[in-house]
Amino acid sequence: MADELLVFEQTIEALFVRALSGRLTPECRARLRQAGLDVDQKIKPAYSFDAWMTFIRIAAEELHPGEPLPMATFKLGEIYVEGFRQTMLGRAVLSLLRVLGPRRTIARATQNFRAGNNYTETRITELGANQFDVWMNEVGPFPEFTAGIMQAGMRMTGVKELRIEPFGYDGHACTYRISWKEATASSGVEGGVDAKGSRRAGSTRAL
Repeated sequence: MADELLVFEQTIEALFVRALSGRLTPECRARLRQAGLDVDQKIKPAYSFDAWMTFIRIAAEELHPGEPLPMATFKLGEIYVEGFRQTMLGRAVLSLLRVLGPRRTIARATQNFRAGNNYTETRITELGANQFDVWMNEVGPFPEFTAGIMQAGMRMTGVKELRIEPFGYDGHACTYRISWKEATASSGVEGGVDAKGSRRAGSTRAL
């Protein structure tokens, strides 16, 4: 993992400029500006991981007041994917998902997340034909945010009855159990997430 954890410009742009455009209140913009993100100015090439986590917390608190932070950050993860799809890089990455299908999409987890940062590492364990554990080395204080990203991304592969369950979270790393029914060319997708990660231990292998 990199010595300095950095989140790249396109990640910040996807959430705060694209996905949340028009939804940021003056109060939210002021809090973000105080924390180091001025969405009315050109986005910097990179931001520290800690700053990124602070930006997510502010947006979750401001956009989903009264909701538990895990659920609020999960929703931000889902909407992040919508914003990422509007970027040049996002269009290229996400257009591949339906072609690749769910299994190969999971296999590319490190590559997909590294499009937006310099630190993500994953280990994949295949548990069955349509069930995998995906361990991620650093998800910060909001593992549900990453679960939301996975949920929205996997939906694009056409899977049915998608479920993503975080567990084994230690404050940094987290494992996500992903399961679904067979992918189809044109099907509605149902999804669920258990935001309360259990403390089960899982074996993993590097992919």
